[in-house]
Amino acid sequence: MVVAAVAVGGWATWFRPPYSLAGSPSVDVTVRAGKSGHPDVAETAEDVDSLVRVYVQRLKAEDAAGLAKLAGPDFDQPDAEARRHVRDYAVSARGHVEATVVEGVVDYFNQVDLVYEKTGKRQELLLVHDDGHWWVALGDGDPAAGNPNSVDGPG
Repeated sequence: MVVAAVAVGGWATWFRPPYSLAGSPSVDVTVRAGKSGHPDVAETAEDVDSLVRVYVQRLKAEDAAGLAKLAGPDFDQPDAEARRHVRDYAVSARGHVEATVVEGVVDYFNQVDLVYEKTGKRQELLLVHDDGHWWVALGDGDPAAGNPNSVDGPG
C-alpha cells in the first residue's frame, strides 16, 4: 500500500509541470502547430500549450520574477533576460497572442513563434524539454550538455 502511494505521488510530481496559470490576469492565447509532415509537431504544441500561456500571463502581469522561474533547470541567472522580456513584450501581451510551434530539429528543443496582435511585435521563443517538463530558455546555460540524446552532450 505504501509503495503504491509513493508511486502515485512520484508519477503526479513527474508529469505535473512545476508552473501553472495564476488566477489573473486572464490571457488570450492561441497555440497551434506549424505546418509539418510530422505528427510530433502537433503533439509538441499540445505539450507546450500551458507553458506558453503561463509565459504570456507572466509577461502581461509584468512579473519578471515569475517569468524567471520558467527558465529551464540548466539555465543560470535568468533574471536579467526575464526583465528584458517583460520590458519588450508586456504591453504586447495585453492583446491576443498567436503562438506557432515550429518543427524542431531535435526532440528536446522547440521554437515557438509568438505574434502579439496588439502591437504587431513578433518573438521567437526557444523551449527546452528537460527534467520531464518544457521550460523557456532564459539566461545562461547549455541544456544539451546534460542530455544523453544530444550530439554534443555526454553519452
